Formats: sequence, structure tokens, C-alpha cells
Amino acid sequence: MSNQNTLILTVQSDKNLSKLQKQFNSHVKKINELKEKLVKDAQQLELIISRIQTEIVPLEHKHVDKIVEMVYLFDKHYDDKFFKKREKEKIAHFILSKSEELIEQAGKDELKVMFDKYAGQTYDEIAEETETESIDFMKQMMKDMFDIELDEEEEKVKDPDFLNDIFEKKLEEKEAFEQTSKKEKKKSAKQLEKEEKLKEEAQNINKAARSIYTDLVKAYHPDREPDEAERERKTEIMKQITQAYEKNDLFELLRLKISLQSIDINAWKMADEQLKYYNKLLREQVIELEREHWELYSKANTSGGNLFQRFGIDDNTTKTRIKREMTRIKNNIKSIENDINMLKMKENMRAFLKDYSMFDDDFF
Repeated sequence: MSNQNTLILTVQSDKNLSKLQKQFNSHVKKINELKEKLVKDAQQLELIISRIQTEIVPLEHKHVDKIVEMVYLFDKHYDDKFFKKREKEKIAHFILSKSEELIEQAGKDELKVMFDKYAGQTYDEIAEETETESIDFMKQMMKDMFDIELDEEEEKVKDPDFLNDIFEKKLEEKEAFEQTSKKEKKKSAKQLEKEEKLKEEAQNINKAARSIYTDLVKAYHPDREPDEAERERKTEIMKQITQAYEKNDLFELLRLKISLQSIDINAWKMADEQLKYYNKLLREQVIELEREHWELYSKANTSGGNLFQRFGIDDNTTKTRIKREMTRIKNNIKSIENDINMLKMKENMRAFLKDYSMFDDDFF
């Protein structure tokens, strides 16, 4: 991991750090923290996902299979003349609700036959009707909320994903047109002066980073190096330099310059104007790293919640929570197995149905 200490400006005997120097140190420390956290959290997420796949998913599949077994047991009881009409209505409700849930959430398409038997309409027909309603709603929303009109061919689209692509493209075109219209409006002299100043400043900021890159390239480009071992070393160094420059990683470019050339940053007389540009670049880098970390955190979002929140951000917490989740699923499996054995007896099924509410899906 990059060492931030070589980039920290320290107080000299004759004067305190200036405001710009303090800002520089603050940005360096923040970038180093974010870089370390990004690597650590990415590794932790990879570990969590790996353990879920190898330890939890097989148990979840077994849990689902037990609920499927329960559905078939209810189906078997439905055909038994022992049960009254109201009881059979409850049995049918259980089969429908669980079949639908297992098809949608666990991909148990084999239960479509079971669903069709009790629904009076096939699962695929219902799904097609629902999708059609969803598509019609999307088209109406595009017109009413975003003032987006579809052409004749687009109106015929039946694929929701394709329609969503059309919507995003048209929304981008609409926003781009609005932005262009704004830019085409006549600007005041003050606005033009401000834009020119920002443009000049951006050029100077880029020049500040490019100058470090250029100095490093001159010193470490391997092409003119006669010694083979040294050429290989410089080739590896050039990879690091190029990668840092392409990522606009000023932190790493500065670190490479100081560490490779054995420079004492406190002896490196950086003018205030130079520090000012470095601070702007480093601040942009802080924002970019924060965005990358947020994207990593978002990547951890699943239908069951955020993986970091569920399983922690350190090895010990993850180990404890994975074990706890496995125990919970195992207990659920055992409970369903006991229920299946109990409900095989129709007298017990009748007792169960007495308390079963068609408005409550918390059973199993």
C-alpha cells in the first residue's frame, strides 16, 4: 500500500505550515485512508460473496426444496375427501401463494403446473398480463411525466427492458437538447470572463500533474537503457507511472516522484500557486475515491439487504454472522421437516388449517 508519510509536509523550525500546506496534508491523509479502505472493503466483499456461495447458498437451496415438498404435501391433502370446502380453500391458497413465491424468487418453474391447477389461469398468462400492464404504465409515464413521445414502431414494443433502453436514450437526448439550448443563449461578458478563467485554471491544473508525469517519464523511460536488468526495472516503474497518470492519480504520481528520486518533500520548494493546483487535483481525487467507495457499497446491495450491513466489514464479524445465518437456516429446515412429518396426518392438517389465515403469509 502507498505510504503517505513521504508526502506529509512537516513544521519547520522557523515557521508554521501555511493554509495551503495544511490543506495539502489533509488531502494526502484522506486519499491514503480512502485507498486503504477501498482495497480492504473490496477484499472483504469478495470474501463475503465467496462464503455465501459455498456455505449459505447450498443451505438455502435445501430450505427451498423443503418448502416445495410441503407444497406437494398440501396438494395431496387437497384431493382427500376428509377435508371440507373451507379447508380446501385454505389448502389451495397456501399452494398458490407458495408456488408463486418459489417460482418468482427461487426459479422453481416446475411449480407452474401446480400453480395452474389451482389458479384457474396459467402462471404464464398472468405474467404476460402483468407485463403488458407494466409496459402500458411505462409508456404513459414517459408521456405524462417526462413529455417523451414514442414513434409508431416504439409504441409496439412489448419488451420492458427494451422499452427502458428507449426511455433512457430519449431522456438523454432530451436533456442534451436542453443543455445545448441553454449554451446557445447569449452570455454576458461576466459569464464569458468567468468561463475563460475556469478554462485557464483547468489547463494549469492539468499542466501541474502533467509536469510530474513528464519528469518521471524522462527519468525512467526504458527505451534508451542499455543495461537489461535496469531496463526491466524501469519498464515496471513506467507501468506504475502510466497507470497513475491515466487514472489522474496525483497522489501516486507525487509518491512515485518522491520515493524513486529520494526527495525530501519539505526540501522541495513548492510555490503557493503550485500547491494551489495540487490541492485542487487532490481534492478531485478525494471526491473520485469517495464515489468509487460508494459504488462498491452499492455493489453489495442484494434483495436480502446490503452484504456489508448483514455480514460486517471485518473477518471476525463476517465469520460470526455467516455462522449465525447458517444456524438460522438449518433450524428453519429442521422445523419444516418436523412440520412435514406432523402434517402428513390429516387430523394434524385440519388443526393447522383451523389457525391458517389466507391474509397472513408468515407460515413457513
